[in-house]
Amino acid sequence: MRWLIGLWQGELGRITSLNSLSVGLKLVTGFVTSKLLAIYIGPTGLALVGNLRNFLTSIENIATLGFANGIVKYTAAYKNDPNQLKNFLSTVLTLLPVMALITSCCIAIFADYWSFILFGSSSPYTSVFYWFALALPWYLIQIVLMSILNGLEAFKKVVYTQILSSLIGLVITVILVIKSQTFGALVAVVVAPSLTFFCLAYYLKSQLLAFRPQCNRVFIEQLFHYTLMAIASSVIGPLVLIALRNQLILNIGSVAAGFWEALTRISSFYFLFLSTLIGLYFLPRLSKVVNDFEEKAILKNYYTQVFPLFTIGLIVFYLLRHLVVSLFYTHAFEPITDLIQWQVLGDFFKGAALILGYRFFAYRKTGLFIFTELFSLTSLYFLSRYGIQESGLEGFMQAYVVNYALYFLFLLFIYLFRKPVHG
Repeated sequence: MRWLIGLWQGELGRITSLNSLSVGLKLVTGFVTSKLLAIYIGPTGLALVGNLRNFLTSIENIATLGFANGIVKYTAAYKNDPNQLKNFLSTVLTLLPVMALITSCCIAIFADYWSFILFGSSSPYTSVFYWFALALPWYLIQIVLMSILNGLEAFKKVVYTQILSSLIGLVITVILVIKSQTFGALVAVVVAPSLTFFCLAYYLKSQLLAFRPQCNRVFIEQLFHYTLMAIASSVIGPLVLIALRNQLILNIGSVAAGFWEALTRISSFYFLFLSTLIGLYFLPRLSKVVNDFEEKAILKNYYTQVFPLFTIGLIVFYLLRHLVVSLFYTHAFEPITDLIQWQVLGDFFKGAALILGYRFFAYRKTGLFIFTELFSLTSLYFLSRYGIQESGLEGFMQAYVVNYALYFLFLLFIYLFRKPVHG
């Protein structure tokens, strides 16, 4: 148990405990919203919500040009150089709000088309995209401000904002779902995340007051590498998931697609522990690595202190799967308990690979990142389609396991034969 004692010592321990508070609250709010969605919209409605969430992720990365991780990296790198930091942030805060407004206009103008693509030809939910267009600029600027706060390593402020975001999302979702069922759930997806903008603006008021419009070509070129990486992961990735969900609907039915979304939703709750901790602690530190010794120490912290805790959580989730499903959903979702073993096993490999993938962001290894992401997405798409044809939804879930096992082994191979980090 020495690894567990070590986890709570030092800065990583303090950040982990603080992050656990935020994740714990998100689990509670996630439980309430999942139960609410299960009661009011069922598996079919949940599949529509899943499509909209994936679409939101793609649009988010297109409109921010995929700069989020790059903003974390360079904010951390320029943290001790106030002049350079001021010029960098001014460039970011000049360019991205313009992109947000352009994207919002495209969402509103082509609302009918987006509704057809995501919800089908007879969808009554076109007006969701008008709400989306109104909320999007605030949401995108909020993402930029959160990335700045991450880069400044203001851990407490990041966690407090995440907690506030969870509470706001819960209140908005409860009100809208009870009032308007599936339509309300869809509007909540696009509106709730934008409302934490004002909290972040308060925390970063000194940086915002120092803002002077400019577009420095050097900074834009540095960040453009992250645009290419984001296209591969956060734009193409969600589009692949939408295509696979539509394949499930076409071959098995919308209920099966809803079951998959239910599993993915639970998975996203416990992955918050890893993803937020990597964003808060590991990514800024990897961004400042100057030699192999530092890199190995960071990876050792992850695999000996953080990942074992995540693995224990997966085991507990599997053992309590019937209780978890009954708590989060309704009796109609009971069939997913037979699929949870595949979700857990796939998530184990995905969690093991996560930190290795973030190395590419931290070191701006654009070509390697794009290659590995396209490998994973192509593998996931074709394995999943084969799994659907062979064994239905279970085959689909088995494909998820095989894909992330291959992805982890691929990243591990690249790491073992990497070019050393030199000072």
